[in-house]
Amino acid sequence: MRPDMRALLGSRRYLAFWLGQVTSTVGNQLTVVVLAALVVPDRGPGVFGLVLAVESAFMGVLLLAGGVVADRYSRSTVMAVADVLRLAGIVGFLLFASEGPLAPLLVAAAVTGAGAALYEPAHRAALTQVVPEELRQQAYALDVSTKRIGSMAGALLAGLMLAGISPPKTLLVDVATFVVSLITLVWLRLPPVRAAVDAGEAGDAGGMREGEPGGLRGMLTEAREGLVEVRRRPWVSVLMLQGTVQVFFLFAPNYILVPMVSQTRYGLNAFGWVSAATLAGSVVGSLLGGRVSSSRPGLWAMNALAPCVLTPVCLAVDVPLWMFCLAGAAGSAGVGCFMVLWYSSLQKEFPERVQGRVFALEGLASFGLQPIALAVTPVLVRFVGVASFAVLAAVVLLVSTYGVLAVPGTARFATRTRSVTEVSVKPSPRG
Repeated sequence: MRPDMRALLGSRRYLAFWLGQVTSTVGNQLTVVVLAALVVPDRGPGVFGLVLAVESAFMGVLLLAGGVVADRYSRSTVMAVADVLRLAGIVGFLLFASEGPLAPLLVAAAVTGAGAALYEPAHRAALTQVVPEELRQQAYALDVSTKRIGSMAGALLAGLMLAGISPPKTLLVDVATFVVSLITLVWLRLPPVRAAVDAGEAGDAGGMREGEPGGLRGMLTEAREGLVEVRRRPWVSVLMLQGTVQVFFLFAPNYILVPMVSQTRYGLNAFGWVSAATLAGSVVGSLLGGRVSSSRPGLWAMNALAPCVLTPVCLAVDVPLWMFCLAGAAGSAGVGCFMVLWYSSLQKEFPERVQGRVFALEGLASFGLQPIALAVTPVLVRFVGVASFAVLAAVVLLVSTYGVLAVPGTARFATRTRSVTEVSVKPSPRG
């Protein structure tokens, strides 16, 4: 084990933070699988899709507000409140998923989406309070890989449990995961960022400065401040736009096209192999991203994204299953590496007091159009065909990946020149 990773895992505060993330990720994926088992047999796939749409919509609408709250209050407290909201949503699913009026089920989905909107920005931004700067890139690498492994573990756990016990009892396991997450967050007790930065100037538990506007006006003012911080850095703005474009034309459509094409060409079990390869690639890529040390991390990140073009190629051309799996693994590895370099660079670039809003804007820009893309992809494919759509996706990916390098600061992922002068990958010590 490398010394930096050993130091990271030796921190009790980080281990508590990481354990909470692991259990939360497993619980989230378990909820999705079990909710389908509860809703689809009795209410049909249309209602299940509506539940997911409501949850996604509330998360998207409230995400920026979640970033404001994460910067104003204790981030561990915000995550704990988010877990309580998601617990309330799970109770709603238990009561109304299979029977009863539809409205309470949709309210439960809305509450769950609101909890996710609170949790995600606070979680991303809280890492800077838990881990020293020299270990944050490695922490982001472990964060990204853990989310991939945790999602897969949650899906597998749900499948195994559903084979032996009823869906409502399986969903109770999800309740236990959120209880574990709550315990770790209560123990962590991070101070409000403003209280820490201003050396007590904030004064109260909320972290607001005297004379600042409160309520909705105050939240809108703070949201605007986050937007201003991003606009001052054109390379950040253009990379957020890149995320919007690539999710719309490539990553969201892949959720539909990859299982559809793989099952049609190779059989019903083929998508399982493709999914496994994609997961493995993501884990490897994120761990490698934690080892990159470069004066131009943005250039490394763009080169890492380039192999994502292989999946559209395999959608357009009939290739063997092993090649399809290899393409998925290579592209997912690139995305994992990109995310580690991107998140750690955002953390270095922006003041800690605005990072909740920055990460909220990043999430909103990257995934705000995902529901629309999922809705229009089947229509577009019906008119132009899979091959033509895949070619368009490949062209958009390459142009948007390397076109952003023309914007100053993108190659360095920084407004100012970093102190690192050499490009290297940190070697692992022997033994």
